[in-house]
Amino acid sequence: MKLKHLLSFFIVSGLITACGHSSHKFVIDGAIKGMPEQTVILEQLNANDIITVVDSQHSDKKGNFEISGEAPEPGLYRLHFADKKFILLSLDKGNLKVTGDWSNIESYTISGSEPSENLRKFIIGIREHLRDINTMLVVVDTLQHKGNDSLLQIGRKELADVQYNFTEFAEVYADTVRYQPNAVFAARMVNTDLNFIENFYPGLQRKFPGTKMTKDFGEYYARLDIKARKTKPEAGRIDVGAMAPDIVMNTPDGKQVALSSLKGKYVLVDFWASWNKGSRAENPSVVAAYNKFKDKNFEVYGVSLDNQGQKDNWIKAIAEDHLTWTQVSDLKGMNSDAARAYGVQSLPFNYLIDPNGKVIARDLRGDALINMLTGVLK
Repeated sequence: MKLKHLLSFFIVSGLITACGHSSHKFVIDGAIKGMPEQTVILEQLNANDIITVVDSQHSDKKGNFEISGEAPEPGLYRLHFADKKFILLSLDKGNLKVTGDWSNIESYTISGSEPSENLRKFIIGIREHLRDINTMLVVVDTLQHKGNDSLLQIGRKELADVQYNFTEFAEVYADTVRYQPNAVFAARMVNTDLNFIENFYPGLQRKFPGTKMTKDFGEYYARLDIKARKTKPEAGRIDVGAMAPDIVMNTPDGKQVALSSLKGKYVLVDFWASWNKGSRAENPSVVAAYNKFKDKNFEVYGVSLDNQGQKDNWIKAIAEDHLTWTQVSDLKGMNSDAARAYGVQSLPFNYLIDPNGKVIARDLRGDALINMLTGVLK
C-alpha cells in the first residue's frame, strides 16, 4: 500500500471530514462553534474524481448555516469551509444536523443521517490507522539513519504489518457496508490494490445496478486498469517464464508438503486467505477448474495467508468452500515466507506452473483460468 497515493486521495476528497432511487431533498442544519463568518460550500464528490458544487450559504456570526440539495440517488458530499477544512457526508434525503467546534472540526458530530454517521465512524478508524503508519514511517526512517540493520528489519516488518492492517480494515468495510457512497469512499482508500478493485467493482454492479455512482466508479476503474497495464509488474513478483521457487509448509493437520512434490503436473499455486472477501469470491472458480481438470494432470496447491490466530477460520473456510486439494500455510499472514518469495502483496493471487516447474501464467481469474487450462491440457 503506497501511502502517497492514499494521502493524495484524502487531499482530493478533503481528508476527513448515503439510500433510494428517486429524487430526494436533503437539508443540512449546521452549527460550528467559533467559526468565523464565511461562505459554506456543499460539493458532491463523484466516484470518477469530478467535484460538483451543489449549493452555498453564508454562515452567521455564531457559526450557524443551513444548506440543501436534491439527491437523485445516495451520494458522497462534503461541506467545504475556509482554511481547507471539510466535513464528509453520505447523503440521500431528510434533515440532518452537523455540529462541531472550529478549533477541532474533525471531531464533528452528526444526527439525522445514519449513512453519514456510519461514514464518520469509519473515518475515525482511518485516522487511527494513519497515525500508526506515520509513527512507523518515522521509526523506520530513524533506524535507517542510525544504520542498525537488525532493528531496521524489525521496524520494516512492523511497518508492513500496520500498512496491511489499514488495507484490511478499509477493504472489509468496503465489502460489507450497506451504503454505496461509503463503500466507494473506502474502496478509493485502497486504489493501489488493483486486485481488490477488480473484485470490488463487479460486486458494486451486482449490489447497486444502474446507479450513476456505479457508472462513475466503472470509469475510474477503467483508468486504473489502463494505468496498471502500462506499468511494470509489482516488485518481487515472479515473471512468467521464471522457475517457481519451492514452498515447503504444513497442512492443517501438521503434515509437511512441498510444492516440488507435485512436479510433473500443471500446478496452480493459489494464494488466498479465509478473511479475504476476494479470495472467498474467487474460490468457486478454482473449485470448478479443479473438478474439470483434476484427472488431466492438473493439481492445485493452496497457500493460505491466514495468521496463527486464524487457523480455525482457515480450516472452516476450507470445508465451507469445498477446497479438496492440498492446503498449506505457515500462519504468518501476509508476512508468509511463500508470499515473500513470490512477491504476493494482495489477494487473491495465483501462479500456474508447468510440469517442469516453470511459471506459464499468473493472476488467472474466473473464465481466464478455465480457458488457460483448456489450452495447455488438451
